[in-house]
Amino acid sequence: MNLIEKIARFTSNHPKKAIALTLILTLIFLILSSTLEIETSLESLFPNYPEVKIMEGIQKDFGNEESVIILLQGNDVLMPESFKQVAEIEEKLWKDELVYNTLIDPKDQSIISLPSLLANYRLAMKGNFNPTWRQIIEEVRSFSSEKEIRATLKAFLDDSNVPQIMKDYALAFLPKGFNEKDMEANKMVIYVSLNGSTSDEELQKVELRIEDIAHSAKGPNKALVYGFKLIDYYYMKTEERLAPAFLMALVLILVVMIINFRRVSDILIALITLFLGIIWTMGFAGLMRWKIDFMAGMVPILILGLGIDFSLHVLMGYRERLIQVKDPKKATYLVLATSGIAFLLAAITTVVGFSSNGISDVPSMRHFGFLAAFGIFSIFLLNMTFVPALREILDLRKSEKIPKVSDGKKVRRNGIVKKLIWLVKHPKVSVLLLLFIFAIAIPGFMAGSKMKASYDPTGELASDFEITQAYNTLNEEFEVGTETVFIRVDGDLTDPELWRNIASVVENISNDSYVVKQGSKARAEWLLTVIPMLLMENPKLAQAYLLVDKDMNGQIDKDVTPEKLRAFLNALYEERITRYFIHRDANGNFDSLLIRVATRTKFGYHGKVLLEELREDFKGIDAEISITGTPIVWAKGLDDIRDSMVYSILLCLAFAFLVLPVAFYFAHRSVLLGILTAIPPLVTIGWLFMTMKLLNLPLNLMTATVGAIIVGIGIDYPIHIANRWALERKKGKSLEECYAISLASTGREVFFSAITTLIAFGIFITIPIPVITQFATTILFGLIYSFIGAVTTLPLLLRILWHRGD
Repeated sequence: MNLIEKIARFTSNHPKKAIALTLILTLIFLILSSTLEIETSLESLFPNYPEVKIMEGIQKDFGNEESVIILLQGNDVLMPESFKQVAEIEEKLWKDELVYNTLIDPKDQSIISLPSLLANYRLAMKGNFNPTWRQIIEEVRSFSSEKEIRATLKAFLDDSNVPQIMKDYALAFLPKGFNEKDMEANKMVIYVSLNGSTSDEELQKVELRIEDIAHSAKGPNKALVYGFKLIDYYYMKTEERLAPAFLMALVLILVVMIINFRRVSDILIALITLFLGIIWTMGFAGLMRWKIDFMAGMVPILILGLGIDFSLHVLMGYRERLIQVKDPKKATYLVLATSGIAFLLAAITTVVGFSSNGISDVPSMRHFGFLAAFGIFSIFLLNMTFVPALREILDLRKSEKIPKVSDGKKVRRNGIVKKLIWLVKHPKVSVLLLLFIFAIAIPGFMAGSKMKASYDPTGELASDFEITQAYNTLNEEFEVGTETVFIRVDGDLTDPELWRNIASVVENISNDSYVVKQGSKARAEWLLTVIPMLLMENPKLAQAYLLVDKDMNGQIDKDVTPEKLRAFLNALYEERITRYFIHRDANGNFDSLLIRVATRTKFGYHGKVLLEELREDFKGIDAEISITGTPIVWAKGLDDIRDSMVYSILLCLAFAFLVLPVAFYFAHRSVLLGILTAIPPLVTIGWLFMTMKLLNLPLNLMTATVGAIIVGIGIDYPIHIANRWALERKKGKSLEECYAISLASTGREVFFSAITTLIAFGIFITIPIPVITQFATTILFGLIYSFIGAVTTLPLLLRILWHRGD
């Protein structure tokens, strides 16, 4: 007696024990699920790459800055009313204790805007080179007319005494389309620099406070705020929107179940099973001490959409056997003993489909895969024990009228089915149709092989959130760049040749792709770019600087001695801001410098190209070069996401082509049947890739999991059809009868399984969260193609290769 038959005999003979066992396990998992925590940080998505460790070292040696950008947009921001709005925002920020204590040192340079920069310039013209923040705000409020503001900005940009880098810096507060002649702008930004070493929880509070302050300021412009910890906050708010969608999907699935089951007790059994499966899955997450992040939060939806499939097959199969044998115990045993192997194969292939995401280096994908796999396996166990046991007990206690099950005659009269049967009955037509099916799939595979993964940090946020609008505007209309690449140079900083070589490389960076440029120069910040500003603020530094740059051309002289260079660096090191650019070890040696480059790589999509260009730029530098930052980390992460998708699909297909032939040999003595059953999911993947290409659906963290999921799900449908087909053929039924009966019974179950899953994911297309919409859309097409494959592609294959004699 095999394992399936043992389970069937135990469940049918001891239904109460089967139910008691599942309830005990449910209680254990319920206790474990109480320890779960919610993961709200997007940084948890980062794999533990070497580049991440380099970043941690940079934050330790050079400090960790968290930037918040306040975006003001209106009709004209170069107006006194707009300047007063900026003054109010900045004053409230300075006076707010929570914000002030979190500002990065030196604090007087941590809040900056175009109005405050122009106010600084006017105060410097009056001889005040070191104004307080109160004096600056007072000066900002003193601008009395549009003409005065534009004249001051023009004077600043035309002043030969103002370093060009400061002029470029001023223009970075305005959109990149700003015309210096017309002097018109409808947007500008305020930068707030926070101490990134502050705890994530505290930073989130501060950024929310900054958002409140920006919104509360009176003025003609709308204020939007962008910050990475703000994304985390709205990420959590986005998850809250999943609950109503979950309930709506549940209601619609309930309607489908009523249409299908037509018996209240069957509906209740299926619903209870779903909730038990969700409890088991969340308990498993608690056991593994995994936090529930955005992807893990989708698992209950998957269980809702996919878990019902098993209950449909078990309850409908049980109903069919009960009509035949009139005994609930025998009906329980027969449905599990005859269809159990199909349930097992469907569960195993789906589990493999999900768990294949475990090969990913991205923790979120890995946890999602294993959690979903455990959820499906839990549903399988519950449907082999709890569902038939409870159904049996209810039928033994009370006799209910059981709706009849079709024998296939009614289905054969259906117009669509009649056409399908006609196609299957004619070998030549079947061959041509199969060639057409594969002809569509092959270009899909080619399109899939060329797909690149992408990531949008606001893609997991509702599109109607203001932070999403802020992110998109900053990236589309400003040269600020919301990404930064960090280049660490470890070497002897008292070597003047090293400084000159680095200066030359920084010039070359301007030619690199995906580097943000101000005019023709890259927005790269390093020690030599901040010196002009330091000299204006502290003229005493000029004497030390003249020792290393006599002609004041912005480069270290060739003939500078190491001693003079060390003296200059020591003088600079007294200025707190320079410690973000150079590092001095415990022995007083200057051994490292940092270059910050603003980039726009679509969050790592073009990061690989940028990394190669930067490596080429620094190839001739006689020092240790380390390049990191969000674009570099995610360039590697996106490659891993794509590779994980490819490997997981190949793993699932290999598993199917290896296991199904063996399983069908033992169940029906046919290796060929197992091979044919594994082919439809292969075709489905080709169709799915082609659809993603045509609809421009991106390959991202969520959609990358779809391939393996669809192979796992898509193989369930043909397994059930093939298993029933084989059972009918053993009874001596003809090709037409095998097809019709398979569609009438198992096909109906597959149809309703597909419908419930389509509803579960269809609801999420309506949610204004891009990544969920893309994921749900991809799943929907995959499910539709899987159903088509089960009722068309598989029968055509069976006709040509398995029913050759008919």
